[in-house]
Amino acid sequence: MMKRMTILLVFTAVMLFGPAVAPASAQAVKDSSCNTQGLTWDCHFHIKDYTVGAPVTFTVNYTCSGNCGPVTSFGLQDRGFTPDGVSGHLVGGRRLPSGLELTFVFDDLGKTGNHSKGMGNFVMNLMVDDGAGGMVAVACPVDVRLKSTKD
Repeated sequence: MMKRMTILLVFTAVMLFGPAVAPASAQAVKDSSCNTQGLTWDCHFHIKDYTVGAPVTFTVNYTCSGNCGPVTSFGLQDRGFTPDGVSGHLVGGRRLPSGLELTFVFDDLGKTGNHSKGMGNFVMNLMVDDGAGGMVAVACPVDVRLKSTKD
């Protein structure tokens, strides 16, 4: 009887306090798409009500007017996180039939008054039809902006 009561108390504690220990994943919302060379991709996203350290998951979808080849790479641009003082890191990702699902974390944010701000600046490289029977690599910038946070 005492063993069952202990197991029940541990289970209840995990259910009540477990979610507070592991941060929930924040979802980025697409603001707009970009296009070049017959390629259209989701390029601007925003995040609301973010807590520093929580993972941010977003999906970059793309379409081509000709043939889309494979995504050859995805990573941070030269200034991966902006403005100065903002930092973060990629956590993971996976390929989708016509896109990528990616997750990153802001480790530190910039302050503006009583709000925090930050931007993740990424680039997806994708092979597309060059119109002459060949394929050419196209760099597709992707920006994820944080407009406000829970302080």
